[in-house]
Amino acid sequence: MPQPVIRDEFDLGLPHLGPFALGDSPLLKHLGHLRWLSFEKKAGVPTSRVADSKGRRLYATFYYIDINYPPAAPANMFRENDRIVVTGDLSARGRNILDGFFAIYRSGDARENEWGVPDPATAQKFIDAGIPYIRLSNIFIQQEQGPEKLRIGQPANADFTHINALSEMPEGNEINRSARERGFFFPPPDGSLPAPPPRLEFVHQVDPDRDVNAAGLVYFANFPTFFEVAERRALAALANGGLPRDFTERRGTLRRQIGFFGNAKSSDAIKMRVQCAVDPEPRRAGDHHWGLLWFTTEVERSSDQLLIAITTANRVVALNDDAEIARWRAFAASLK
Repeated sequence: MPQPVIRDEFDLGLPHLGPFALGDSPLLKHLGHLRWLSFEKKAGVPTSRVADSKGRRLYATFYYIDINYPPAAPANMFRENDRIVVTGDLSARGRNILDGFFAIYRSGDARENEWGVPDPATAQKFIDAGIPYIRLSNIFIQQEQGPEKLRIGQPANADFTHINALSEMPEGNEINRSARERGFFFPPPDGSLPAPPPRLEFVHQVDPDRDVNAAGLVYFANFPTFFEVAERRALAALANGGLPRDFTERRGTLRRQIGFFGNAKSSDAIKMRVQCAVDPEPRRAGDHHWGLLWFTTEVERSSDQLLIAITTANRVVALNDDAEIARWRAFAASLK
């Protein structure tokens, strides 16, 4: 298992959390920052100065993300004032692909020093041991004609000799290709309802003051917020008045994969096509019972219908007593 390039220990606070769980968007904002700090440390150049051989500014945009929590410790189990340690590594394929994992340890976990950071061969070991991991893959791009037309580039002024070199291309490209063909990264659990679920469409107007980053791109870490809005609307559209609101409000992530294929101008809108499914039988993991929801969402630019992102997620809801377990089963049964 790789040893970390970066380590960050801190208390979780309100900026990191949603109402009932560690939030995907806040988490990715923090990890994205750690990724850039790692690159600066290893490559010897500030991210604001990374450029190609013609002096054109390059950005290491994210193209594949895998957020993975253990069944007994989903995002719902991380709460305010919990002290955590984030460790991360960094590798490169050639001079334009970055890849690496982050692990989230509870402060004081002795395995941190021994295990370090997961890699593709050991990632499942971390999940089995109750340690969440996140994989982030990047490719350097240049804005040829703004956010709607991006060109792949190679940094000319960054030192890659101190970054671990990958002998093969990271799996993210192939995983994304498969998801693009199928419309999802992984299927809903067997027996989920409705089967098959319909796709619903929603339009989100890009907000240039909220959604766009300093590079003029729709910020990668804001996409999970868009996804969650689509999820909520899809749940409300289910039969019999939709999933009960108190369950909807408690969603936390168990697994989310995201593939990015493009970006959008701040004046554009994005169209989301979302499917959702409900696993009718609650699952026991650790000391809790969990209701499982499955979503997959395709995102297109409204201006030209270009597919710019796909995500598939397993989201879980804590069921606090026998009465809530019975309510979950009854709602799922009503979808048949």
